[in-house]
Amino acid sequence: MGKFSPIIASRRLPVDIPLRPYLWDHRFEGRAIYPAVEAMQTLAATVKRCQPDMHVNRMIAVRFDKFLFLPSEAASIPAFVEVSTHENMDLSAALLTRTRLKKAAMSRIKIHATLSLSKHDAEVAELPPVPAASLQGTCIQISPDRIYDELVPFGRAYRNLCDKLIISPDGALAAIRSPEIKPEGPLGSPFPLDAAFHAACVWAQRYSGVVAFPVGLDHRVVVSPACPGQHYFSRLVPIHTETDILIFDIWIYDSGGRLYELAAGVRMRDVSGGRLQPPGWIRGGKV
Repeated sequence: MGKFSPIIASRRLPVDIPLRPYLWDHRFEGRAIYPAVEAMQTLAATVKRCQPDMHVNRMIAVRFDKFLFLPSEAASIPAFVEVSTHENMDLSAALLTRTRLKKAAMSRIKIHATLSLSKHDAEVAELPPVPAASLQGTCIQISPDRIYDELVPFGRAYRNLCDKLIISPDGALAAIRSPEIKPEGPLGSPFPLDAAFHAACVWAQRYSGVVAFPVGLDHRVVVSPACPGQHYFSRLVPIHTETDILIFDIWIYDSGGRLYELAAGVRMRDVSGGRLQPPGWIRGGKV
């Protein structure tokens, strides 16, 4: 895999991230943050511009290192994408920003997200089997209104779980809509995967007692780019939930059962330092 192969060349490409109005609906502790799904879109689009023959629909070793907070009075964020070529001709890409320190004539580089792209199919071939389309165990159902009012307090643009979320210890089943917002990148609409992350967050609050955000994933395969204005279905499978890092596999289908996307080895954890706690009713109580 590229991350184990030495880097032979790197270039840092400037990117200007437009702050489209809907982004302000994606918030953490009251502050707007650049979504992880948008960071992957930015990285994939930049790689595609500088190396058009690279397939960006299969990514590996994705990490979301630091939140990129949105400045309150700005139309865009100046950033960089550092694209590195490895000895085996795989690529890695990192989304960076430069922050000037107030009391010193110097600046600091922050890494917000990284991913690798392999030209070798064997490196991304071992993907999980397709899960059953039903859940085992005792299931509960939670309405989207209650999820977004009490568990995942995002604004309107990101309230895309569109029917009751069904969860059990075996995982989750989620109905998802993709809003009529044109994607700015080669991966299709980012909203279905983002909503699937919300389902994982709800599952973590119910069965692990933590408010967990995505911090990375092992593989993402975009079989077909999701389209604005369409409806999708997601099956979430918990893989490892015995430590502070919760790991899930996420499958996204259209209404006809066609696979659109797989995110395997999705890592979720509490990034608030314990400040955020699930409400009592979701933590094993009666829903």
